[in-house]
Amino acid sequence: MTPPASLTLVVPCYNEARRLDSAAFHSALQQFAWLRLCFVNDGSTDASASLLEDLQSKAPTRIDVITLPRNGGKAEAVRAGLLHAAAISDYCGFWDADLSAPLTEIGALYAVFAAEPAVEWVFGIRLRSLGRHITRGALRHYIGRVFATLASGALGIGTYDTQCGAKLFRVTPLLRDVLSEAFLSPWVFDVEMLSRADALLRATSGAQIDAVIFEQPLRRWHHRGGSKVRPIDLIRASVDLFRIRGAQSRWRRALRTGTDTPASTHGAA
Repeated sequence: MTPPASLTLVVPCYNEARRLDSAAFHSALQQFAWLRLCFVNDGSTDASASLLEDLQSKAPTRIDVITLPRNGGKAEAVRAGLLHAAAISDYCGFWDADLSAPLTEIGALYAVFAAEPAVEWVFGIRLRSLGRHITRGALRHYIGRVFATLASGALGIGTYDTQCGAKLFRVTPLLRDVLSEAFLSPWVFDVEMLSRADALLRATSGAQIDAVIFEQPLRRWHHRGGSKVRPIDLIRASVDLFRIRGAQSRWRRALRTGTDTPASTHGAA
């Protein structure tokens, strides 16, 4: 394919000094000439800051580092990074720092934009099938399937895998509007992004969400140790689903009445 102008990939980092694979990120920059990286240091208390500074020094024109003064959670780190990326690139995205999804997967996700001009968001999903190498503990797999089912039912959006940390976006008014407010949930903000996009599309164009969002199965995904997700977070995430559902309803009402909403930006494009 002929790659679009540029893609800035956001990598949220909180105490990642021990497991951040600097060599893999530099290799990706060599492989993809159109790629930029934006690391967001989310108030780390380990050596992440110095590691990111060193990483940036080796490719200063293609690596940005944003430092948040205190740990605000993955959701705000990703949002801050995407707002920065959307200001400098035609495409952006975020990728988990542990590289459970290897950076070699970026090309397949990015290619969807050229093949499908109407698609604005491309989500990597972990679909086990012949010819794909998806390794994940059974417990995490089934918990993930249950959560995805709950999310689909709560929001009325058919999605296979909401929490895979490999997502790309075309920079459009839809994305900017979705990012215009801080997220309610620190962990399941991916679901919140879907709910906001659904509300905006219904109100401004009547389009179905599956017309602009594409789920692309990854060829490789391998669960890495050191996850900061705790069992209690799964309970909190489920509670957050109901908060997000309530927010979705409020967005739809506000968009219908045209009050206190970013819809005017979206509709004007």
